Amino acid sequence: MSDSQITIKLTSDEALVLSHWLENLQMTDLSRVVDDPAVWAPIHRIAGTLDKALPERFAPE
Repeated sequence: MSDSQITIKLTSDEALVLSHWLENLQMTDLSRVVDDPAVWAPIHRIAGTLDKALPERFAPE
């Protein structure tokens, strides 16, 4: 298997909604919602990438 990467393009609004949803998902017992632990790493990676791409989400105001 190669280490090629996939690029997903989202609008800022879509990224914000997905980021919020992923945060809520991660705050639950992830194993209740996602029964395959192999899926957890990509979920965390996507959430982390969105967090870095949306700094205004974490602005104090």
